[in-house]
Amino acid sequence: MLLSACTAPGHKGDALFQDLGGKEGIARFVSAAVSLSHNDPRIAFLFEDADDANLTAQLEDQICALSGGPCEYEGQDMVEAHSGMEITEAEFDIFVELVLDAMEQSGISHSARNRLLALLAPMREDVIHQ
Repeated sequence: MLLSACTAPGHKGDALFQDLGGKEGIARFVSAAVSLSHNDPRIAFLFEDADDANLTAQLEDQICALSGGPCEYEGQDMVEAHSGMEITEAEFDIFVELVLDAMEQSGISHSARNRLLALLAPMREDVIHQ
């Protein structure tokens, strides 16, 4: 009983958030993913004019909220955020590949990566060809 009193209470349904390493873990792999994207010649042009601080903060909040963490995503919906970018399916897939690489480099388990991708997958159609 004493031990349970010493543990920090989690948020309801925050298992994925915890498996991603909480806010620090999410910040680590999001930062790595943005960096990888800037350095990948296949999609770097999509990030040339990006406000990296804002992009990183928005991605962190979105992933934190989706994974059951204590964050609230208040950014644009995916159609609005990607309007005019004409992102192709191939470019989207490359970004997903880089996010997966960043999560792997950050020590995120294969299971947690798949669970996060399952939450992000429905956004695909709102991102490509906008």
